Amino acid sequence: MNLQKITILFLILLITINISVLGNDALDISNVTHKKSFFNENNTDVIIVGPYPQRASFDSIIIAWETSIETQNNSVHFGLTPDCEKIIYNNYSNYFHKIEICDLTPSMKYYYKVKSDFVESKIYSFYTSFLQNDSIRFVVYGDSRGVWDNWINAEIVANAIKKEEPYFVLHTGDIVNDGRIAEQWIDFFSISDFTHNSTLYPSIGNHENYGESYFKYFILPNNEIWYSFDSGPVHFVSLDSNFINSIKLSQIFWLIKDLIVNKQPYTIVFFHHTLYSSGNHGSTFYLRLLWGFIFDYFKVDIVFNGHD
Repeated sequence: MNLQKITILFLILLITINISVLGNDALDISNVTHKKSFFNENNTDVIIVGPYPQRASFDSIIIAWETSIETQNNSVHFGLTPDCEKIIYNNYSNYFHKIEICDLTPSMKYYYKVKSDFVESKIYSFYTSFLQNDSIRFVVYGDSRGVWDNWINAEIVANAIKKEEPYFVLHTGDIVNDGRIAEQWIDFFSISDFTHNSTLYPSIGNHENYGESYFKYFILPNNEIWYSFDSGPVHFVSLDSNFINSIKLSQIFWLIKDLIVNKQPYTIVFFHHTLYSSGNHGSTFYLRLLWGFIFDYFKVDIVFNGHD
């Protein structure tokens, strides 16, 4: 199968490169810096999550961030250069902020920063979705969680992703250990610097527990639990493989309809639980029966999973 236009960086490759460089020595965590944020003059956290891009399309994107205090004067500054000469204001007093930027150009890199009252972020960048004839560069990984070692290894992987400068990142679920605990989401974003510059597309895992923070921090197409998007020559589909939704006819019928209307040369599906696995959790046989034939019939090129 010819996928010359796609550069896919597997998590296993990132880990292999990291370990091969270090040899037999212990993992070098000297460059791991935990819980980055922006500060006011009293040296207290103000921007505690983000800013980060969400729901990129060919002509629009959403910039989101969270502040520890309620801020009134919030704005996104953006442009084709680091001068960020264009400004969009959102003067609603709140803790969580999201501003949509429209009338953008496809396959384009933009620079941006945000301001909340007296606090200004660093300058970051994002990409709009790429046209079908364009090459794309993205990373796939999953099961970051991080609570078991205070996010040390999750941050090592996140830093490796950042170095690759992907246009966007797919996450196969279990982002945090318990999605109902808000602090774990703040920890995840604080160690994941790549999220400032690469749009993160998640699939929901069992550890998310359908916590409300998942739906606050991720602004996704469709119903935000299963959705699809196009970038370059690829159609991407994210599914919910948790039992409660995986057996729902609404998701199955949506998947079939989505694949029927898909016009992209290649199709990649990603979700949490594995159809085939030799790991501790093993294969998810009912999903293999429920979804496997659909993937075969519509000639899905790649399926990415986590969990095991």
